[in-house]
Formats: sequence, C-alpha cells, structure tokens
Amino acid sequence: MTQPEPDPNHPAPWPAKPQPGAPRYPPHQHSAAEYGAPQHLWPDYAQPQAGLQWAVVPAAQERVGSGIFAALALLLGFAALVAPFVPADMTGFRQYAPFPFALPGIALAVIALTGRRPAKPLAITGATLSVLAIAIGLYMVTGTTL
Repeated sequence: MTQPEPDPNHPAPWPAKPQPGAPRYPPHQHSAAEYGAPQHLWPDYAQPQAGLQWAVVPAAQERVGSGIFAALALLLGFAALVAPFVPADMTGFRQYAPFPFALPGIALAVIALTGRRPAKPLAITGATLSVLAIAIGLYMVTGTTL
C-alpha cells in the first residue's frame, strides 16, 4: 500500500518533519513562528541578541533555624490546657496548674514567630492553646468570667 501524495492546497494534519539544519526544539519549547507570533513585531529588547548568555539565578534561600521552638510551644500549650483537668489529687493547686506551662509556651511561640523560622502555623497553634489555658486558669482562680 502506497502513501497518497499530499495535496498542496490542504496542509497535512500532522506537523512536517524538520528540515536538516533547522533548529530543533524540545517537546516543551516551541518557536514563536509556531504560535503565529512574528518576531519582527517584537520590541527591540525582546529580540535574541548574539553573544549573550542566560544568567543563572540562585534558588530562593530556605528559611533558617528550626521548628523546635514552635513544637515546644505547641507541646506546652497542650500541656497547659490539659493540666487543670488531670484526674489526680491537686487540692489547692489545680487552679494554678496551667500557668507554669502556658507562660513559657507563649514565650516560645513569640520566639518561633519572630525572624525567618519554619513551622509558624505550629507556633500560632501553641500560642492559641496557651492563651486559652491562661483564660481557663484565670477563670478558675477568680471564679468569674473574664
């Protein structure tokens, strides 16, 4: 079976094979002519210039530090929230139980939120839990609403 001759009035439904010596583009890059953008209409600064190389731009710097402060803030916030409700004999101390955990939890959360540190959502959660534990502790100490 032979291939039919191409009709010069109707273009082929597939792209033509590149001619020898023509620039070849990878599959993800196309020339401007393929998209119908004639290069002579481009501004002068967009024209390709001979002898220029692409500049290598370094990747963005990663955040420095670690998320240990945020993780500790979350841990202390959770401990401060749970401490007054532990089923143990804490006569005379139960209403003060959240404060030794919540105050350092807030301090560590503030440290974790300043500067270029990772895990900031963790620090926000730890600070929220610590503030909630302080509110519960103040309610237990005063016996009134805040």
